Amino acid sequence: ATLVGTAANAATMDCSGSKKSKGQPTPEVIRPGDRPDHELKLSIRNHTISSRDPDFDGSQQTAYSLEDVYGGSGPIVGYFMYTLTSGEKLWAKFDSITELTRPGSNWEVNYQGTFRFIGGTGKYAAIRGGGHYRGKVTAERGFEETSTCSAEY
Repeated sequence: ATLVGTAANAATMDCSGSKKSKGQPTPEVIRPGDRPDHELKLSIRNHTISSRDPDFDGSQQTAYSLEDVYGGSGPIVGYFMYTLTSGEKLWAKFDSITELTRPGSNWEVNYQGTFRFIGGTGKYAAIRGGGHYRGKVTAERGFEETSTCSAEY
C-alpha cells in the first residue's frame, strides 16, 4: 500500500525538447593501433536545453562521453549532468550509436540513443524515467538534436 501511495503522489514531467551546443568540444583522442581508422575519444560538451517543461527550458547540460569509433561510426556511452533553471541538478546515463554518413570536407554524422535518469537533487532526488534522442552534426550547421523524455519525481 505504501508503494501505491507514493506512486500516486509522484509528480511527472514531459522533458522532451531539443538542445543546442554551446561550442565545439576539444576531445582527447587516442588511436589503439589495431586499425588505422579506430579512435577512442573522450570529450566534454556543453549544451542549452529547450523544453516544454519550465524547469528544463533554458537549462544547461554537460555531457561526458566516450566514443569507440571505426571510420567515424560506433558506440558512444557516458553521462549527462543537467543544471535546471531552478538550480537543481539531475544526472542521466546514456548509450548511443553514431554513424558517419557523409565523409570528407562536407561531413555529416547521425546518431541516436537512449538515456535514463539516475539521480538528482532537491525535489528530483528520487527521479526515475528517461527517453531517447536523435541528432546529427554537420560541417555546415553544427549540432542539432531532439529528444523525447518523461520522468516521475
